[in-house]
Amino acid sequence: MKRRTFIAAAAAAPVILPRTVFGANNKLNIAFIGMGGQIQGHVKNALQLGHNVVAFCDVDPNQIAGSQNRHKAKAGNVKAYADYRELLEKEKTLDAVVVATPDHWHAIPTIMGCLAGKDVYVEKPDAHNIVEGARMVAAMRKHKRIIQMGSQHRSTERMQS
Repeated sequence: MKRRTFIAAAAAAPVILPRTVFGANNKLNIAFIGMGGQIQGHVKNALQLGHNVVAFCDVDPNQIAGSQNRHKAKAGNVKAYADYRELLEKEKTLDAVVVATPDHWHAIPTIMGCLAGKDVYVEKPDAHNIVEGARMVAAMRKHKRIIQMGSQHRSTERMQS
């Protein structure tokens, strides 16, 4: 497989594959943090792949309600959280979190996800500055987690020319 084909396929449906996915149960338990427009495609992809959508988190209850209504047919009753710290503390069965908060809020939930033992998919940019990026990498390494940063646009066909 050519590198561009692999990257395009990986970017089409961004999914975190923690070590547990290769066990008896291939379904991941995923929570989504920051329920704006960008994350809706990630929720849809997770549901299409058969993963369990456990929780939505956003400071705006209208964003959560809109997401719950949009995905109710496939996701059922998804738990709602206004604070990602509470989500990470209470949802012990999570395998991964997806972070699509405003750009300047990407690093902190990503680091906290690693501290809570979760793998993380985070939208670009991964951090607001080099210090945040270094701390994300340090948390990932210390807690032996996987962090994947989304950059789907770079892999689209129109960008390959």
